[in-house]
This record gives sequence, structure tokens and C-alpha cells, in this order.
Amino acid sequence: LGHRGWWDEQEREWRKSSRKMVLEAFEQAEREPKPPPRLLFSDVYLEMPPRLRRQRQELQRHLETYGEHYPLQHFQK
Repeated sequence: LGHRGWWDEQEREWRKSSRKMVLEAFEQAEREPKPPPRLLFSDVYLEMPPRLRRQRQELQRHLETYGEHYPLQHFQK
């Protein structure tokens, strides 16, 4: 690619700086609190189907029982 002029130092630098910008954006996003788990169930349907209500209740019970095994402090309340 370099021999044909399709790849040059300018493109390498652009890729390097772009990669750095993307990684910095990921790091910043990772520092933000995660959305609360309940939103997994509330943003798809206007009216939640019974099966999703059951799943939401199961998740809530699971987190109440085993919450110490999850990094819930990283989630919004």
C-alpha cells in the first residue's frame, strides 16, 4: 500500500490520533453512571407486556437477593 501511495505517514498519524480520541471517549463514557437496570424493560413498548413485567420482577428479586455480586453502585438509582 505504501509503495503505491495508498498509505502514507499522514494517514498513519490520522489513524493514531483517531484511535486516541476514540479511546478517550470510551474512558469518559465508562466514568459515567450506567442507566438503571429497570430501563431494560421500559423503553421498547408503550404498554409493557406481561412477560416483560414478570422478567422485570424476576430481575428485581434476583438483585435483591444477590445484589452484592453486581457493581450496582455504578448504576443510577
